[in-house]
Amino acid sequence: MPNAVALSKDWVCSGSELKPKTGATAATTWLLSGNEIKLKQGFSASNTWVWDGKELKPKQGATSANTWVVDSQKARPKQGATSGNTFNVDGAPILVIAGQLALRLW
Repeated sequence: MPNAVALSKDWVCSGSELKPKTGATAATTWLLSGNEIKLKQGFSASNTWVWDGKELKPKQGATSANTWVVDSQKARPKQGATSGNTFNVDGAPILVIAGQLALRLW
């Protein structure tokens, strides 16, 4: 797996909160709240992700094509996984995985 999940140097993650290092606002801060990953302000079902401990998927409109299967070693799309779209996560927090793969923040 040549791809790896890594926290961008422009972001910080406390485990329950992911936000830009500078200029963070409630509208750019992501929270892990229970099993949901959502914006601190301005969240809706369409921009909220659900984490069940195994799969990361949109709260609204989830399909096999936009669902990620995650374990302690790797993250891959539920449908169509290849070596090119499978990522080494090396135990990264789910917020970092979501930030890079699902939300595409960096």
